[in-house]
Amino acid sequence: MSVNLVLLLVLILLFWFFQKKRGLLTLITLGINLAMLFFMILGFNLGFSPIILTVITSILISANNLFNINGFNPSTKSAFLSSTFIILLMVFPIFFTTSLLHLQGIPLEGLMEMDMYSLHIGISFVDLSVSVLLMTVIGAINDIAISITSSMIEIKEQLPDLSLSEWKSSGLTVGKDVLGPTINTLIFAAIGSQFALLIWVFDLNYSLTQLVNSKLIVTEWVAIIFSGISIAITIPITIFLLIKQVKN
Repeated sequence: MSVNLVLLLVLILLFWFFQKKRGLLTLITLGINLAMLFFMILGFNLGFSPIILTVITSILISANNLFNINGFNPSTKSAFLSSTFIILLMVFPIFFTTSLLHLQGIPLEGLMEMDMYSLHIGISFVDLSVSVLLMTVIGAINDIAISITSSMIEIKEQLPDLSLSEWKSSGLTVGKDVLGPTINTLIFAAIGSQFALLIWVFDLNYSLTQLVNSKLIVTEWVAIIFSGISIAITIPITIFLLIKQVKN
């Protein structure tokens, strides 16, 4: 039995122990998401626009994450509408920033290990970089949107006499509480994924100017910034959509 299989079994058992059937549903949802990502990559190779495919896939993943796990209710509906709006809203800023900062392509530090391979993949590296940045924000957007809507629905059920302004303030409080930890998670995830390469970069004795302008550093930093912006914008939009939906 391989180590990967053992780890997978441990994960399944933990999900079953803590969440029972819902845990298995979460794993099934994850499998569906991976399948959608696989077909998205196949679409890239078939010549479809990476940006359009990524937007469609991101919206489908949001629907799968929210509705398949949490069901179809006012909280998931508001979270889905908010996530979809943020995805569409961030396409142009990400594309503009990627083109302006020339973030497309492989960093020089990573290119050193790939000089024997052809980089003529038949896909625009600008579109591909935009797709990568879009995919980095989708999970965090879903998490914070459903956290806010679920908490607000629970608060309203426990305190039905709560005024609209007080209910809105409670939603903003929840958003502030989850914003910091979510940003920290994104930062440490980005650092951890590139940790070995970052150590190598420091060993190259880059000057501060070279380090700050390194494509490797700038790309990760821009991804974190866009994720933070997306999460911050998600908070008021999600609250607005949920309040509007409940009022209607």
